[in-house]
Amino acid sequence: MSKILKFIRFERAAKKTVFAAWLMQAVLSHVWVFMATIYLVFGLAASYGQATSNLLWSDDFEDGDADGWLFYDDATGSSNWFVEGGYLNQISDIGANSLGTHAVAGLASWDNYTLSANLISTDDDYIGVLFRYQNAGNYYRLVISSQAGRIYLQKRVEGILETMDQLTMMWPLCTYNIAVDVQNDSITVYLNNEQYFAVLDTSFEAGRVGFTTIYNNGSFFDDIEVYDRLDIQPFDNSLVINRGPYLQNVLGDSATVMWRTNLHTNSIVEYGLSEAVTELVGITTATKNHEIVLRNLLRDQEYVYRVFSNAEVSEWSTFRSAKLPNDPYSFALLGDNRTNFMRHGEISAAIAEETPDFLINVGDVVQYGPRPDWDTEFFNPMADLIKSMPIYVSIGNHEKESRNFSEYFAFPDPDHEHYYSFEYGNTFFIFLDNNIAAYPTADYPALDEESDQYAWLEEQLGSAAAQDAEWLFVLGHVPIYSVGTSNNYPINRDLILPLLLDYGVDIYFAGHIHDYERGFSEGLHHIISGGAGGPLNHQVRALPEITEYAANYHYCMIQVSGSVVGFQIKDKHQNLLDQFVIAKDHVSISDNEPVQPQQLKLYNYPNPFNASTMVAFSLPQPGEYTITIYDIMGRPIKVLAEGFAQAGTYWLHWDGDDSQGQIVPSGIYTCHIRTASGSTQIKMSYLK
Repeated sequence: MSKILKFIRFERAAKKTVFAAWLMQAVLSHVWVFMATIYLVFGLAASYGQATSNLLWSDDFEDGDADGWLFYDDATGSSNWFVEGGYLNQISDIGANSLGTHAVAGLASWDNYTLSANLISTDDDYIGVLFRYQNAGNYYRLVISSQAGRIYLQKRVEGILETMDQLTMMWPLCTYNIAVDVQNDSITVYLNNEQYFAVLDTSFEAGRVGFTTIYNNGSFFDDIEVYDRLDIQPFDNSLVINRGPYLQNVLGDSATVMWRTNLHTNSIVEYGLSEAVTELVGITTATKNHEIVLRNLLRDQEYVYRVFSNAEVSEWSTFRSAKLPNDPYSFALLGDNRTNFMRHGEISAAIAEETPDFLINVGDVVQYGPRPDWDTEFFNPMADLIKSMPIYVSIGNHEKESRNFSEYFAFPDPDHEHYYSFEYGNTFFIFLDNNIAAYPTADYPALDEESDQYAWLEEQLGSAAAQDAEWLFVLGHVPIYSVGTSNNYPINRDLILPLLLDYGVDIYFAGHIHDYERGFSEGLHHIISGGAGGPLNHQVRALPEITEYAANYHYCMIQVSGSVVGFQIKDKHQNLLDQFVIAKDHVSISDNEPVQPQQLKLYNYPNPFNASTMVAFSLPQPGEYTITIYDIMGRPIKVLAEGFAQAGTYWLHWDGDDSQGQIVPSGIYTCHIRTASGSTQIKMSYLK
């Protein structure tokens, strides 16, 4: 598992090496550099001293348990402390006030020491460390909240909390290091190796160490270490590619490559059909957020690429250019991955095995959009995915309309970033910014009939591209119907839904509710996929428009093949939660009743498949039918179904077994249906 960088523990040998390098550089450089180096050397000597610090105690939680830790709840409610993935986790919202819950370990006799710990806060409420902890009413603590924009150095004496120093600032990172040095009456606090507080206080002379969270359901702690003296490693600010590369807008004959660096540099992409024959495209303007468009790509071809920023270069990655308009394609749908990066990582790993053509996220990709660190929750867990396939995001309410959304993603139309559209295959996609439907009094873009977005939506729905497409999909973070909330979203129902029905939208995709839901009403299918990391929703009410519900971490695999769309909803272990097919020629767009199929049809989803596949068939008139599976030599291996049926559409499953119940070998199989009015067949690829 990739763990965050340890900032403490700079050994004497390393110091001597760095000192020698600095001194040599000074001698060979200009006088002012030499003087600055001498000044720095004396500063280091004063800070580090001549002796190497000694490690007194540590815990990295890699053993999977919390032995030696004690847990205390200071507020009403129950905390949820546990060890998972090499982290000490706390994921309850306990303590919506100045006190929440805390965990402590170590020796009460520790007096002068340096505490170092790595913290991850994906919720944006308070999280921090405790030191010189004597009991639940007497200790020092440092706590940080990005949402509140506060950093507090406090002490609690006989149960009374007092602030010793504070800063008003939005802490920009989810993942960071805290180091606290306590020597006699001196307390010095470092965040990512930079000093933030230095105070004198004599309230407590010794005590244990620990962690605390306050109303924070996304708290992760790691690599806590206690040393006998301060030993801070200088921060390395050399150029690095710290995000990506990742893909956007693989549409038509173009693709967009994005990445981020810690310093302002130029942008270059090398790409081609092989590493031996490549082209270069670049921009000399220095930036941290890099965005390069690759043009004139051949359709449905595998390309290799890598990115350059000055001397920094990424590894080679691959992607496949956009498929031809009439070719089948697939995409993965997920949403609300915020808060739990471990669950998001598991979902991303499961999707990677499916190899869709692109990804769609229906919003809430981070807990707090104004905080620039979107890597911990979003980019890092799916780094391996999005370097090879593009992702399109419908902005969620937790993104807070932040400019980070526009800077971190590219869009098909630069004039429309928070709401946009594109064509892929035989489908027209429309993405909305409809968060005001959930929070009508908040500062989100308007959706009333006089708003720019409403006019844009109506224009998009009525466009030739939308109306000529085989499928018309609309995506917005906030659902129209949901059993997982008491909110009826009147803006969506009263203003947006009539437009979707008038223009024949096939499916409305949403998130916001942390579960899986689907339903069908007035010719419109509703899909909610909000289970990629946020705290799961278990609240359920009855709505006639929603017929399926599951409170699971999950994703959706969606395959579009002509007039058929197949769905598989899977959990993080790839267990099937739901599976269904929508076929254009036997679902009415005006009411909830199926129309009679006009011809005999047979299709399956998914194809290829590795466990089971759903076989659907349409009968244009009542009669006898037989469905048989044949191997590649034309030998019958199983009668899948036979009997009499009325006109209509039906589906069943084949688990890759023969008539004796034995699993058949991998290969190509033929599924054949015979009726009195005719027959047809399809090829199915079975991959174990």
